[in-house]
Amino acid sequence: MSTAATERLKQPPVFKLSCLTVMCERFGFYVLTFFIVLYAKSIFNMSDTNAFILFGVFQALAYLATAAGGYLADNVFGIRRCLVTGLFLEATGLTLLSIPCRTIFPISLAMIIIGVGLFKTAPTHLLGRSYKENDPRVDSGFTLYYMCINIGSLISSTLVAILQKMYGYDVAFLVGGLGLYCGLLFYFLFRHTAIEPDSTVGRSKLPAARGIKIFLMIIAGVLLSIFLVSHPEIANIFLVVATIGLFAYFLMEIIRSPKVERFKIAACLSLIAMGLIFFILYQQAYTSMVLFVNRSIDRHFLSFEIPTVCFFALNPFWVIVLGPLLASFYKYLSNRGGDWHITFKFPLGLLITSGCFWALVLGAYFANSASLVASGWMVLAYFLYTLGEMLVSALGVAMVTHIAPKRMYGVMMGAWFVVGMSLASALSGVFAGIANVPDTLQDPAAILHIYTIAFAKIGAASTILALLCFVVGPYIKRMSEAKG
Repeated sequence: MSTAATERLKQPPVFKLSCLTVMCERFGFYVLTFFIVLYAKSIFNMSDTNAFILFGVFQALAYLATAAGGYLADNVFGIRRCLVTGLFLEATGLTLLSIPCRTIFPISLAMIIIGVGLFKTAPTHLLGRSYKENDPRVDSGFTLYYMCINIGSLISSTLVAILQKMYGYDVAFLVGGLGLYCGLLFYFLFRHTAIEPDSTVGRSKLPAARGIKIFLMIIAGVLLSIFLVSHPEIANIFLVVATIGLFAYFLMEIIRSPKVERFKIAACLSLIAMGLIFFILYQQAYTSMVLFVNRSIDRHFLSFEIPTVCFFALNPFWVIVLGPLLASFYKYLSNRGGDWHITFKFPLGLLITSGCFWALVLGAYFANSASLVASGWMVLAYFLYTLGEMLVSALGVAMVTHIAPKRMYGVMMGAWFVVGMSLASALSGVFAGIANVPDTLQDPAAILHIYTIAFAKIGAASTILALLCFVVGPYIKRMSEAKG
């Protein structure tokens, strides 16, 4: 490749800051995500169903907050300030979580929820704003960025899982908090690269009065989150109302926007709906699948029992393996002028992800005499799960960069997280409930049967939906390519 071509594909300066801060943030965040169901059951004696609901509400509120975070970054607070404040709140919340107290628990979760809301869109927003229109580096850049996210996840699911098994949950959460504080350190090392891509308001001096208002808004958000985490039934109503409000906002934007922008907004929302389907499947890894591993997978290797959470490492492992391969593949297709459109990648990702559940169903039929499934089936399931993820989740923010009007990047990225992840998190608890195992049931064969039926139902539903997405894909593509 010529020097000119190499320079053309070189990532923008803010790429390092975005990758390093998100890697540290995901390291800390996934410590909680990996452990929350197991922690709730072992420390607070929650049932499967209540632990699933807690996970769904926490994840839903965290990603719902990203819509507000995206708006603040664009119009009120600035992208860099949102990034720093979010990291600090998450780090403090996770550190407090090391105290096993029922009173402190919702306070810690609330701080993490608001922290995620402020941080989540910031590094992707900075990176997205650094690319030019129709920039050939976008898909490869976001694929590598997604790989960095999963480096944090991989370290979290191996190192912290071992620390938790040896020293307990308190040490695991403290180490997670330390990782988040490292993210702050990386930000200050590379903050000079984030000045240019910041929003206009972010490059301006923050008035004292506005700073006080934002501080009070953050306090109010934490208090509201404490209440909603403690009252999940009200949280689900709140989530539905917030989602309806968000769609009402986009409907207004569609009505008042020029014709070309209307088509592009509609195309984005259609792809976000596909993302919703994917993330319902994706969240099963942290609910039904983690308890399946805990109860029905043979986790013994020689004389050592592999901690349940270590199986989460299969996901970032496959991301790190597949990331460079897919990034190179996208570059190859781009250079030949034939890259797959996002409206083909999304349905393909959904179809491949559905194969994850069929692999677990097949593995159950080859269970041993103790009704335990060989761990190799989880390796295969996570390979399919991750490959599907790389075609949908990894390219979600790239989709926004490709299609959305530039003035709506922050809000549309927030919508991707709200609808695709937040609403999916709440609905995933319902799907996970299909695999609910009664506390009184101890028979391994009966437990495996419950999981087999549940995964078959999820696999069948997701396969049908993926095929429907293939059908509507060409229509969405035409809307996304609308020109004046």
